[in-house]
Amino acid sequence: MQVILYLFLAQVINHKTVFVFYLVVGINLISDIIGNYGGNLLTIIIQDRIEDRSRQQTMGLNSAIGTLVEPLGQSVGVFIITQTHNYSLAGLINALTFLVSAICLIVGRRSILSTIRVKPKKTSNCLWPIIQELMLQTTGMGAISYLGIVMVLNIVVVSFDAILNLLFIDLAPVLKINYAVAILTINITYVVGSVWGSVTKKTWIDRLNLFQLLLVTLMAPIIAFSLLLFYPNFYLILLSMFIVSFMSGKMDPKMFATMMPQIDPHMTGSVFGTISTIVTLGAPIGSTGIIILYNLYGGKIACLCALILSLSSIIWALLAYRNR
Repeated sequence: MQVILYLFLAQVINHKTVFVFYLVVGINLISDIIGNYGGNLLTIIIQDRIEDRSRQQTMGLNSAIGTLVEPLGQSVGVFIITQTHNYSLAGLINALTFLVSAICLIVGRRSILSTIRVKPKKTSNCLWPIIQELMLQTTGMGAISYLGIVMVLNIVVVSFDAILNLLFIDLAPVLKINYAVAILTINITYVVGSVWGSVTKKTWIDRLNLFQLLLVTLMAPIIAFSLLLFYPNFYLILLSMFIVSFMSGKMDPKMFATMMPQIDPHMTGSVFGTISTIVTLGAPIGSTGIIILYNLYGGKIACLCALILSLSSIIWALLAYRNR
């Protein structure tokens, strides 16, 4: 939907259509809020209906479906617009997909009805002490440290993809590869790595606890940015992208599945919603800052900055875990 929005607004926005602009932005905002709310409801259903040993793969599968469908939907939307030049048609089709989803939800609602069977514990009205205790139990670190480190991880992972899109403008001719082919290959590699990481559950990485998994995941962007700085080989970049996306696909399902048994079912949506909001909040700001560095000072400075952030995060994690 966002691709259609950007293409539409780029064509029609002017002083006469400013109302339409704010209306579309409002609809998009409401859509995102409802989507996040629905995601939090899903965690409650998973907690109630899925056994502990299957929760990580269940959440990973849900994440993988989103990773697969998003680029497919964007491609279909762009194809419709380029073939028909009719933004209204693309918007109508997009709206119909929401309607079909709602109908499917209504028809199959009995299969997702949740009846909490776990006796709720007495909890505080303040979420932060609950999150703090949860982090200490599951990660061995305080909430500020763990969430801050994961936030930095999101920043460098998002920045890696953005930097590659800019870097290959200059790098593609040197590597003797077409720019469009390079970006398409990178995106396919990201999707494959993310989906594979999300749905698999019997790799050696799945045996790691959350702290160990965090350290290994932080190593992935360090390898990726080091390659960009010191040995920009296309096939090694593809491999590093696969590793980054694979580890990212492992991280979230493992984190939420590990934390879920420790949470009162009545607090699951609130706790996970707060954690997701905090972790996600800094990613667009941080990645935008790194891209600004790229535009001002070049790719090496941007990569070096991301590399320093990743290394600092590992040091932060080790110190926070040792001093727990």
